[in-house]
Amino acid sequence: MTSGERRPEAPGGGRRWLRRTVTAVVLVGSIAFLVRSFTDGSTDVTAAVRRVGPWLLVAEVPVLIGLWVTALAWREPLQQVSVPLSRAQAVQLFAAGQLGKYVPGVMWSILLQARLAEAAGITMAQIAAAFGVYAAVSVVTGAAIGLPAAVLGAAGPLMAVLATVAAGAVLAVTPVLVTAAMGLARRVPAIGRRLTTVPHVTLRRSVLFNTASWLISGAHLWVLALALGADWRSSLIPCLGGFALSTALGSLVVVVPDGIGVRESVLALALTSCLPSTEAAVVALASRLLLASADILAFGYGTWAKRRTYRPLAVRHTIGDLP
Repeated sequence: MTSGERRPEAPGGGRRWLRRTVTAVVLVGSIAFLVRSFTDGSTDVTAAVRRVGPWLLVAEVPVLIGLWVTALAWREPLQQVSVPLSRAQAVQLFAAGQLGKYVPGVMWSILLQARLAEAAGITMAQIAAAFGVYAAVSVVTGAAIGLPAAVLGAAGPLMAVLATVAAGAVLAVTPVLVTAAMGLARRVPAIGRRLTTVPHVTLRRSVLFNTASWLISGAHLWVLALALGADWRSSLIPCLGGFALSTALGSLVVVVPDGIGVRESVLALALTSCLPSTEAAVVALASRLLLASADILAFGYGTWAKRRTYRPLAVRHTIGDLP
């Protein structure tokens, strides 16, 4: 290449500065909120951390159970568009892609899962299509379960009860909403060719599993809030609903890996209805630690289980090849 020639620009390179700027702004704003929560009561931070610490292992239990149920929710649309999967296979494939969500963008988890799904006869297109359906159901159910927590902080307990009734109605019609959204997406030729019809019964099961996963996973916040002295009744909606709402919103901010910072800010804000701001920020950051450790454990399990599945097969082939 001569000095007068221009080096070809990488695809999307012209917008790279914009993505980096948006990422930086979101992260700085989220971190500033958390830092302010800490500095407003800095003398209480150490005490809150010490009180929460002994309960971290207890709080990790619902996180791990919720992750397992989430894998079953992810399995429902996947086996509908590809091949039947056992619970163990679903957990293995889902767990394998967990660390991919800590990279900006939504495709890394899909790529990791697709690489391992090839052995089961599942294609990249099927993984992507199933992920789209799962993501839609997950976000809608998360937003519905989080609605009472959002209303509680803004309008009080009575409106939160009404919001709970509305959330139940949204969960009931979620299969219809997802089906309608898929119908609109099919009007785009490039997308329509890749979509497969998912029956209502599959969508209803996915809604059920997703709802269960949000509630079970959110219980870890309830454990931590109780450790800090929160009332068990008044803290239930902020913990369960706040977890679902903050995680669903964080998943939409694709420029930030796994919504880091965004999720914690929304969660800390929701928890201020049952905890002081400093303790709410401590719980939000402890929650991130528990979720990250669960993802690492799930990835390790998925890798171990996959090797264990294929090692006996490899040994049998080797023995069969012996003279």
